[in-house]
Amino acid sequence: MSSIRFIQENQTLKEQEVFKGKMLRVFSNQIQLPNGIQVQRELVHHLPAVAILAINERQQVCLVKQYRPAVASDLLEIPAGLIDRIEGQLEEPICAAKRELEEETSYQAKTWVKGPSFYVSPGFLDEKIYLFFAKNLELVEDALPQDDDEDVSCEWYDREQVESMLEQGEIQDLKTLFALQIFLGTGGYHGVI
Repeated sequence: MSSIRFIQENQTLKEQEVFKGKMLRVFSNQIQLPNGIQVQRELVHHLPAVAILAINERQQVCLVKQYRPAVASDLLEIPAGLIDRIEGQLEEPICAAKRELEEETSYQAKTWVKGPSFYVSPGFLDEKIYLFFAKNLELVEDALPQDDDEDVSCEWYDREQVESMLEQGEIQDLKTLFALQIFLGTGGYHGVI
């Protein structure tokens, strides 16, 4: 028998919403731990998101450069975006992935494979990202428009360029680092890459 003790669920004694925005809510909660100690925790509830590793017929990946105000810098990232709320319901992750790929790159994919999903920073944030792999790409003439706050375009990078960018620390975005490591690591994920 394992000596690992599974931690019981914490009990929330008091929950206070301190901020509500379009895509996130911030709470200050009084929590009782399984050992009886009470602690204060700031928690962020964030809409889920999708990220897409798009791979063309030459085995190159699409990266977009975006200015990110939170870090006051341009970052190279895989296409990504929030899962929209439509009539009170969250859209399906695959629908969001297809929409985001077309909005950010003007491409549609014939082949989609769902990759892993993961939490960005679960110590305080519940944002979950659903990773998808897209292949058999077609450029769309009348593609969906980009969001008002986006001005991005797809640039293609081969394996050697990706390896170099990773070695040089040019990729600073976690979801992109993760997806590119999958791209370089095994040479395949469920037969797609």
